[in-house]
Amino acid sequence: MIPDPSTLSAWGLPGLFLVAMLAGSIVPVPSEALLVALLSGGVSPVAAVTVATVGNVLGALSLYLLGRWGAHGGGGRLERWIARRTAREAPRLERARQWLRRWGAPALVLSWLPVVGDAFVLAAGLVGVRGAPFLVFTTLGKGLRYVFVAVSTLTAL
Repeated sequence: MIPDPSTLSAWGLPGLFLVAMLAGSIVPVPSEALLVALLSGGVSPVAAVTVATVGNVLGALSLYLLGRWGAHGGGGRLERWIARRTAREAPRLERARQWLRRWGAPALVLSWLPVVGDAFVLAAGLVGVRGAPFLVFTTLGKGLRYVFVAVSTLTAL
């Protein structure tokens, strides 16, 4: 079990990195809550947004690589794993595949979205989005989300 964000705020930026990395993978962790807690405690906004973005993108990279593995021989096992995980995951994954086939890597700007973002990232690996475009558009989407949270937090303080 992962501690709540107020506990992890004592860990500072390393805690934010860890939580953001987990949140970028399939672990549902509220990385934004920890970002808000750290910003409220006076942590540098630039440092916090950078650390959260890098951690979240590295977490997403784990899903992307899982998708690449699935596309190159592990696909049957991956599809069965997704089907077992939840009945809703397979349709989300198929919609994400369709978006990526239609719009290409720029659709990964939406990878920050709750629930469907993981499907976009996994589908990017499955449909063969190249690594550099994956990193550019995923970083852009996830980074903009953290910038929005930081600006909103600092405006409210």
